[in-house]
Amino acid sequence: MQQIEGDQLRGVNLGGWFVVEPWMTPALFAGTSAVDEHTLMETPHGPELIRRHRETFITEEDFAWIADHGLDLVRLPVGHWTLGGAPPYLPAVELLDAAMDWARAHGLKVLLDMHAVLGSQNGRDHSGRVGPREFYTTSQHRDDSLEALAQLAARYAEHPALWGIELVNEPTDPRIWRLWEFHHRAYRRLTEILVPGTRVVFSDGYVPWLLTGTLRGRPEFPVVLDCHFYQAFYPWDTRKSYEQHLAKARKRAKLIARLQRKQPVLVGEWSAAMDPAALVGRPESPADLARGYVDAQLDGYAATAGWCYWSYKTNTRDDWNFRHQVESGVIVL
Repeated sequence: MQQIEGDQLRGVNLGGWFVVEPWMTPALFAGTSAVDEHTLMETPHGPELIRRHRETFITEEDFAWIADHGLDLVRLPVGHWTLGGAPPYLPAVELLDAAMDWARAHGLKVLLDMHAVLGSQNGRDHSGRVGPREFYTTSQHRDDSLEALAQLAARYAEHPALWGIELVNEPTDPRIWRLWEFHHRAYRRLTEILVPGTRVVFSDGYVPWLLTGTLRGRPEFPVVLDCHFYQAFYPWDTRKSYEQHLAKARKRAKLIARLQRKQPVLVGEWSAAMDPAALVGRPESPADLARGYVDAQLDGYAATAGWCYWSYKTNTRDDWNFRHQVESGVIVL
């Protein structure tokens, strides 16, 4: 892996902890028909399963490991319910307080990421509830989501570990004007609360060419555009050869350079995962193939403000499990 120059932040997501996802922690969902945190909470023993998971999935030892392996930043996904609660979800105030303190104790910065807003911003399991994207149709959901952000800002504004707050994770909907409006309202509200120097991060919504430059920040509260880059899902990527995957990853540097004319870019999510068809018949070992793809991506991200791998851990030792990738030698820090 290339050496990172200057003050670029290197980080990892603590996904699947405060907002659970079945594919990341299938053991948590075993024996249920739940498809997201909402339906898991409504199953028998669901609240107890969630409590036990939160207490054991990530501990202070994990923060120590992250810091000991040369990372600077944790992107910490939370739900709108994390501080205030919203039935059927359970709040986790004390645990989030502890996570912030663990980060401080181990010299890590924290990006608090509003991963799940009221009404769902994308209808996916990681928004807390699979289904309609009512965040865009119901103004009260947007108002309440803004209040949840303000509560986060008020509680942690002066915490030494807080690097930034992300307004909403991966919003995807054609009604993009609703998102623009929400971003601007949230920026005005949060900058009345936060300490100068705290970053306000907004998602590119997978349409960076439409979102770049749409939120103008003041120097005392810089804005950062969060881009997520995956090549494992869409048809135009799953048909690519391994060499084409590497070439696309490296060429991403050109897109990032254009985006950074408007504001800094953080690659808030990326991983070593690609469609398995690209690896069929290759003479290299799986570890060597993954290592080549990781290095190609880091070439493409070299000029960014920073990056965060998705995710620190899963129930399985796979391409999404950063700790496994480091311990198996795929990622060398």
